[in-house]
Amino acid sequence: MKKRVLSILMTAAMVISLTAGCGQKADKKETRKSDSGAIVLDMYHSWSTDSERGAALNALIEQFNKDNEGEIEVKVTVNPDFPAYQEKVKTMISTDTTPDIFHYNFNPNDLSRQESGKLMDFSDYMDDEWKARFGEGDLETLTVNGEITSIPFEKAGAVMYYNKDLFSKAGISEFPATWDEMTEDCKKLEKAGITPFSLYTADDAWYTCNLFTYLAASYAGVDKLNEGGDIDTDEMKDAAAKLAELTKYTTSDAIGANYSVAMNNFVSEKTAMVIDGPWLIGSLEPIKDKVGIAQMPSFQDGKVAENYVVTDAQTPWAAAKTDDKEKEKAIVKFMKFITSEDSVKQLTLEGAVFLSPKLDMEDSDVKATTGLLGEYLQLNSKVEQSTVNIQRNLTTAANSKLPSLLESLMLGNVTPDEFVDQLAAENK
Repeated sequence: MKKRVLSILMTAAMVISLTAGCGQKADKKETRKSDSGAIVLDMYHSWSTDSERGAALNALIEQFNKDNEGEIEVKVTVNPDFPAYQEKVKTMISTDTTPDIFHYNFNPNDLSRQESGKLMDFSDYMDDEWKARFGEGDLETLTVNGEITSIPFEKAGAVMYYNKDLFSKAGISEFPATWDEMTEDCKKLEKAGITPFSLYTADDAWYTCNLFTYLAASYAGVDKLNEGGDIDTDEMKDAAAKLAELTKYTTSDAIGANYSVAMNNFVSEKTAMVIDGPWLIGSLEPIKDKVGIAQMPSFQDGKVAENYVVTDAQTPWAAAKTDDKEKEKAIVKFMKFITSEDSVKQLTLEGAVFLSPKLDMEDSDVKATTGLLGEYLQLNSKVEQSTVNIQRNLTTAANSKLPSLLESLMLGNVTPDEFVDQLAAENK
C-alpha cells in the first residue's frame, strides 16, 4: 500500500514538474513589452560590435529603435564565435528558445532549422516591392517546402588579398593568371623567405576550403559544382591533388590553427596571400597600402568564366514563429528596414559587407568608394559566375570529419583520392 501511494505521489510530482516546464517554455514565446509598452524583439547574431560590420549593424539597430520608440525595441545578444554560434542556434530551436530574430549559414544538406516548424513564414508579407530587393534565385533558394522562413541577407565573395610588397620582394610583378603560374610564384616567394598562403584546418577551415573550392570550380566548371550531388568525382580528386600541392606553401601552424591565427599571419606579413571576404578589410589597416585584391587564377581552358568567384553560404535572417500578429508585423518591419536600400548602402560603405539585397552600383557614394573596399566592390560587380564554398554544403557528419581529413591530406597520410573518397562517404 505504501509503495502504491509513493508511486502515485511520484507520478503526480512528475506531472506537476512537466506542466511547470511547459509553462516556462510557453512564457518565453509570449510577446515581451518594455516599460514604455514597446514590443521587445530579442535579436541574436555573431557580428561583434568591435568589428566594422558589427558597428555598422549596431548603428542601424539603434536608428531603428529610435525611429520606433514606444512601439518596437530590438534587444541584441552577440556571440562572435561563429562555429559555436551556429550550434547554439540549433540548440535554441530544438529547446523552444528560438530567438525572435537571428542569422545562420544556409546549408541545403541541413534543413533542420527550416523543417523544425518553429520558424516564421514570411510568404504573406513578401510583396512585389520587397521581393524586388533581392537577387535572382536568392528567395527561391531559401524557400523550403513552400515557406519563406529565411530572408536573404549576406552572400559575400571570397577574394584573394595579396601583399604587393612581398610579391615585389620575390620578383613577381603581377598576380598569376593560371594555377600553374601560381605554383611557380609560390616557389619564388618561398625562395625569398616568404610563406605564400594563410591557411588553417580547425573549425570550418574557411581559407583552405576556399582554395579547394576555387580549384574544384577550375577543374569541373561552376555549373557542374552548382548541380550538387556526389562529390566523389575525378574533378574533385584533381582539385584535392592540386590542393595538397599548394598547401605545402603555408605556415607550419596551419594544421590545427583557426581563423584568427591564419588571418593574423597575413596581417602581420608572415604570409603573402589569403582568400577571405570583405570583412577582412577592417583588419588590414596596418598594411592597407601594401595590399591588393586579385582575380583568382584558372586553367584558362574555358571551364570557368574569366570573372568567377567562390562565395560564402547565403547567411539569411530568420525569426521565431509566433501567434501574435502584432509581434509578427514588428519583425517584418525590422526585416524590411535592415534590407532596405539605405540600410544596405550603410552596411556596405561603413561595415564593408557585401549583401544579397541589391546595392545601387551607380550611386555616387558607391562609385566614389576607394581603397580596398572600392576594389572589392568593383571586382564583385563584374562577376559572371559564382559557386558556394564546398564546406558550406557538406552534411554535419562530413563537416565534423573535415578538419582531420584536411590535416591527413596536408601531412601526406592520405592520398588526394582517399581524401575525396572518405569525405564523400561521410557526406552521404
